[in-house]
Amino acid sequence: MPPKIFYNEMCAQSRAVALLLGAADLQADLHQVSLYGKEQDADLLQINPHHTVPTLSDGDFTLWGSHPIVTYLSSQTGRDELYPKEAKARAVVDQFLHFDSGVLFPRVNNIINSIVVENEKEISTKHISAITESYKFLDKFLQDKNYLTGPSLTVADLCCVATVSTATIITPISTEKYPNLSTWYRTCKNLPYYEQGNGVGLNKLDALVELKLGRPRTKDFCE
Repeated sequence: MPPKIFYNEMCAQSRAVALLLGAADLQADLHQVSLYGKEQDADLLQINPHHTVPTLSDGDFTLWGSHPIVTYLSSQTGRDELYPKEAKARAVVDQFLHFDSGVLFPRVNNIINSIVVENEKEISTKHISAITESYKFLDKFLQDKNYLTGPSLTVADLCCVATVSTATIITPISTEKYPNLSTWYRTCKNLPYYEQGNGVGLNKLDALVELKLGRPRTKDFCE
């Protein structure tokens, strides 16, 4: 029986798990949960009082958070190319997962929440600068590499591209300023499961952000 995953396709962390399902060719029972509404899902509350997505239920085993879920599923199904067993290779993947959760995602999520939840109509220069600084980091990380950890795709790429793609809603990636990041992003977008796993939900979030702002977003923030 496939695991059940509580998720919301507009949430970057949920989309990271959906990308992993595509990369590993795994089946799961996806249960859509309201992300920005006031109603809470009773089934999700029973296994995760924090009511966060994504949350995985695999028999009597429960796990929440995108990084634990993607690493668990990769290890559980023997997809060592996505999450290596070798200590040094795994440490590098973990390093970028921590960069995603500790640096990249908080910066992006602060902006999205300010617009969607707090109904702010302006995006501060400080918040935009935090995103572009993250782009600079990533561009340097990706120098002379196809993917974040080297020549092969790992869960680090799947998690980071879900977050980076969300950032592009606010701040598009300048090809001239960030050529390595731009190439990596294009490579990830060309993955056969990208559109279903990430693109659909990203487009819905993009539309919601424009609706909340009450105007088309400017494309000049990245210049």
